[in-house]
Amino acid sequence: MTKEQKEINNKLKAELFSSDDVIVLKALESIGEDGDREMVAPVLELLAHSSSEMVKDVVLGQLSELKIGDMEGLFIEKIQLEEFQPYHQQLVSCMWSSGMNPTEDLHVFSKLAVDGDYMTALEVLTLLENMEGPFDNESLMDAFQDVSEFVEEAAEGDAKIDLIKSIYDILYAFQEA
Repeated sequence: MTKEQKEINNKLKAELFSSDDVIVLKALESIGEDGDREMVAPVLELLAHSSSEMVKDVVLGQLSELKIGDMEGLFIEKIQLEEFQPYHQQLVSCMWSSGMNPTEDLHVFSKLAVDGDYMTALEVLTLLENMEGPFDNESLMDAFQDVSEFVEEAAEGDAKIDLIKSIYDILYAFQEA
C-alpha cells in the first residue's frame, strides 16, 4: 500500500466514526471508490456501532457488493461477536452475495442456523447451497452435530425444522463429495 493510500484510509477511518451522518455517508461513498481490504473491518464495525439506520443500510449495501477476495475470515470473526448478533441474517446474506466460500467454518453457520431466527437459517441454507469444497472435516462433523441435535430436540411445529433438515442434507452431500 502506498503512503498516499494509507493517508486516504486513515482519513476515511476517522470520518466513518464521525457524529455527523453526512460525513459518515460521504466517507462510505469514498470507500466504495477508493477503499481497499483494509477498510472492510472499520466498515463492519460501523454496522455494529452506528445508531443511524440510513448508515447501516449503506454499509450493508456495500458489504453485499464486496468484491475483495479472502474476506471470509474477517466476516467469521465478526459474526461470532455478540455485538453483531442483530446482523447475522444480513451478514450471511452479504457473504453469499459477495461470493464468499467459507468452507472451513461450516460449524459457525450451523450454529447460526439452529440458534438464530427463521430468516437467518434461510440465509445460511442459501450460502451453503452455493459453497464449493473441499470442506474442513472437523468443522463438517461439528456442523452435523449441531443440526442433528436441533432436529432431535425441535418442538413439534417448529418453523425452522424443514430448513434445518435441508441444511443437514447439504452437509451430508458435502461429506459424500
